[in-house]
Amino acid sequence: MTPSVVRVTHTEQYAAPAPWQDLPAGFAEHLELEARLSTSLRNSSLERAQAALDTPPAHVVDLGSGVGADAVALAQRFPTARVHALDVSDELLACVRAAATTAQVADRVDAHRVDLNDDWTVEIPDGADLVWAALSVHHLDNPAKALRRAYSALRPGGVLVLAELAAAPSLDPDDLGSGRAGLRERILDDRPGPGYAGADWAELLADAGFVPSEQREQELVVDASTSDGARYLEHQVRSHRDHLADDVSGEDRASLGEVLVSIRDGASPVSYRSARTVWVAARPQAEGTVDQPADIDAEVAVVGGSYAGLAAAIILARSRRDVVMIDEGQPRNASADGVHNLLGHEGISPRELIAKGRAEAESYGVRVVAGRATGLSGTVDDFTLRLGDDRPRIRARRIILATGLVDELPDIPGVREGWGKTVLHCPFCHGWEVRDQRIGVVCRDEIGIHQAILFRQLSNRVTLFLHEAPEPTEQQSAMLAAAGIPVVRGRIEKLVVEGAEMRAVRLESGESFDMDAAVVAPHTHARTGLFESIGGTAEQTPFGTQIPADPRGETAVPGVWVAGSGGQLTAMVSVSSASGVTTGSAVHGDLVMADLDRMVRSRHDDLP
Repeated sequence: MTPSVVRVTHTEQYAAPAPWQDLPAGFAEHLELEARLSTSLRNSSLERAQAALDTPPAHVVDLGSGVGADAVALAQRFPTARVHALDVSDELLACVRAAATTAQVADRVDAHRVDLNDDWTVEIPDGADLVWAALSVHHLDNPAKALRRAYSALRPGGVLVLAELAAAPSLDPDDLGSGRAGLRERILDDRPGPGYAGADWAELLADAGFVPSEQREQELVVDASTSDGARYLEHQVRSHRDHLADDVSGEDRASLGEVLVSIRDGASPVSYRSARTVWVAARPQAEGTVDQPADIDAEVAVVGGSYAGLAAAIILARSRRDVVMIDEGQPRNASADGVHNLLGHEGISPRELIAKGRAEAESYGVRVVAGRATGLSGTVDDFTLRLGDDRPRIRARRIILATGLVDELPDIPGVREGWGKTVLHCPFCHGWEVRDQRIGVVCRDEIGIHQAILFRQLSNRVTLFLHEAPEPTEQQSAMLAAAGIPVVRGRIEKLVVEGAEMRAVRLESGESFDMDAAVVAPHTHARTGLFESIGGTAEQTPFGTQIPADPRGETAVPGVWVAGSGGQLTAMVSVSSASGVTTGSAVHGDLVMADLDRMVRSRHDDLP
């Protein structure tokens, strides 16, 4: 990702005959730090890009790929895609190749040395599915032309993700922690502005031909509480110091040196804020027309394209059933590094496993429709699923709800940033990966105590943080003491996470405890909206809300079945897949008996 916070002017970047052969000192490290600190923002944009795509992408273009963090994340998120990383710097492209090799996606990441001011579209295959432009377009001579090129590079229906500055980045507070009022303003007066950060990007997107786009705000906030944050702030302040105007006083220069020392010591109150706006825009399917797809008829509609839904769809299709699967493309475990306890697939990427499952389903004739089901109506043998006003309706005889769960995470800074990596919830899914490490269990209720005891089998360095939970009972205290699990009282202020790596648990009291992993028990809720809209009643359990069903997945609503974690809140990937097989085979049997019954009655009616 090409950051706008490093103040290298466009003239400086492109004046030399061989542009950027010699990067500014520390520039690549600065990019690497920003890439790690921006992990959660990147993941949020990736989720929105995936939701906007109408089919798994084959070609993805990364404009201004920097050190390769975005290119690698794109390759990991979209295992069906070849990622084309474009940058003008040989040194940065070498970083891209190294990052792709480390992430084991080098076979799908192609590095192209191009000046984005030129016609870069000649370097990539025609008809890209996704163009990713993160903080890169405002550097260019003509951003409007760059957006028109992005439009021409995309296939009809292809998606552009554009992230740009919403305002000039800022350093706070005004004295930078030096005690000298106005220090920030005095050292920043001579700094150049943020380029095209003030452009009307929505208008430029419309002028380029993109359909009305979704727009969301993000903010990168960095402080000195982590080593990455401190180094990043040091880069920022040092860059300002190295470009001070001649009339800046000696006192201000000395104060700036003191600010740098306090940042290195992790004791500085300085924070860096960079507001961004992200647009997700699409090239229309057909120029000047609106595609009105025909309704779809099927025997079985499977809502949800993850493990349970795929397993159900495959077993039905192998029995020559006509199956349509609606897939929103948001698997619950997408942020996890790998899937475990799945025989023969240990450690496989969640998205790679889903991509393989989808390919298998499609090979048996399963039709996959990208999108989210917004409504369900009808009755047995005559259901209708709605996907939105401008999307096809799906009519089916049976419905399988494989819509999974939503994790309600505690509102503690750092939880989402590390979720699925070093902030975990299941000792069976991810415990082995943090064995013998320092593990902090965030307690919200008695489930947290249960988790601490289970993780104690994996490490003798487990600490229970009560946070907002009540005091353990006498029996619970005895168990914790016997297991050698210390209990820390007091509300948690934040989990200190660098990139996705857990570093410490910090309390509101200021106490900090170094940790390598954190454990959080999310409150889980099945997606019950469709089920309830057709007359079903959700079931409350100690673990959350689920769809009640018998062991085969049959619910109380005739013709509606459930597979996977929506009906079994604690189901792991292997259990969800098995549930899909069970439910899919049961639905096939139900259809067989219904058809036989109809044939018997028809035959009886034909008898004299």
